[in-house]
Amino acid sequence: MTFSPAMSYGRNSTMIRSTSHSTRESILHGDGVAYHASIFLILLLVGLSTQPCAAQTGGKVPRVSVVQPVQKTLVYSLPSKPAEIHAAQEATLYARTNGYLQQMLVDFGDAVEKDQLIAVLDAPELHDEVRRAEAQLLEASAQLGAAQANAAGGDSQIIAAKAGHVQAEAAVLQAGAELEKARAVLHAELIHLNRMIQLHEQDAATDAQLESARRDHSQALGDVDIGEKAVTSAMAMEGAAAAKIQVAESQKEALVSLVAVAEAAIASANARVDLATTMVGYTRIHAPFSGIITERYLDPGAAVVTASSSKTTAIVSIKDMSRLRVFVQIPEPDVPYIQQGHAASVTCSAIPNQKFQGTVSRISRSLDRRTRTMKVEILLENQQGQIFPGMFATVDFQLIERKDAWTLPAQALLGTRGEYHVYCVVGGTCQVVPIKIGLDDGATVEITEGLSGTEQVILIGKGLVQEGDRVEAVGANP
Repeated sequence: MTFSPAMSYGRNSTMIRSTSHSTRESILHGDGVAYHASIFLILLLVGLSTQPCAAQTGGKVPRVSVVQPVQKTLVYSLPSKPAEIHAAQEATLYARTNGYLQQMLVDFGDAVEKDQLIAVLDAPELHDEVRRAEAQLLEASAQLGAAQANAAGGDSQIIAAKAGHVQAEAAVLQAGAELEKARAVLHAELIHLNRMIQLHEQDAATDAQLESARRDHSQALGDVDIGEKAVTSAMAMEGAAAAKIQVAESQKEALVSLVAVAEAAIASANARVDLATTMVGYTRIHAPFSGIITERYLDPGAAVVTASSSKTTAIVSIKDMSRLRVFVQIPEPDVPYIQQGHAASVTCSAIPNQKFQGTVSRISRSLDRRTRTMKVEILLENQQGQIFPGMFATVDFQLIERKDAWTLPAQALLGTRGEYHVYCVVGGTCQVVPIKIGLDDGATVEITEGLSGTEQVILIGKGLVQEGDRVEAVGANP
């Protein structure tokens, strides 16, 4: 048997706290002797103050306070959480080269646009390096021009060598033809000489004829010898011409290699020019994004050391405050209720009576082992610039909203282990009605099944009656 004191209960209110159903059960069903003893004393006192005793009432039925279910909007929210406000983007700018601060074009509090010039460094040695690199590039260009001209001359030499080779081949062919002709003559003269010898032996030819045949044969032999030497000479000249082609081609390859070397020198010189130009560009510091200069660290004339040095000095800090990142730590029990896209209200102590609406944009999905909390980011638009990074803030999460939900005061419920019921007065009799509940904030409970909204639900006095008892209902809300 349970009992709860009366609570005020109005229409169309909005719930802003939440408790779990396990909390509900612990409230409705305590354990132990002390619990039941305290309940008995409360019932006894309330019964004495609200119900006339049997002797005084003459056996009248008990009077109970009843309510009807009420429709209203319920919002399931988490308790307010402290939060940290950060800029959407923030950066501290350092120099990427050494020099002296020549110009500081902004100061803290100034609004800047992306790529806006913020500061200028003086570094004469970098400009000298650019000039040296450009001079080396000119020299390499001249060397490339000479190498290309020589390579073109190599082509001419190859063409001339090939032409000489063609002539030498033609000379070989001509010498060969002359040799074949001389050999044919020699063959004919040999036949004629042999015939003259036979005829002379038969006294059919004179000595003069035989001697003439011998002279002609000897002349033919000399012509063949000359022809063979001419062929040998022509072939030697053809070999020399072919060798000239090889020499010319080798020279051309060497010249092409020199062109490649010159081209590599050009590429190297261009790279040096680009590097030197880039280093000069580093003397001009630009804003990486649009935002507000929140800190200025140097004045004109100050020595600036590159960011790679251990003695580096920052130039300015910049923050993008058009959007803010609000970080809040969610305790482990509330983690399952947080999802990306959930609405969140941010309140700043410096801006009272005003709430800023944001959205859960990121969830770390990992709990801190020490604090048992999970980091959640809320993205907040700040186009008006009312909120500043570093402000103290609290965040309220509106997780679930139910419109026109049937509700009852939490103290009207009875039950355990998720099985709930209420006592209703029907025709002057107490009846048990099983119900199912939804949202529960500890004071108000959503009724999802079991009631239509016209029932008279016992709120006070339910511990004094049982199912089937005759009761008198009082105090039902219209």
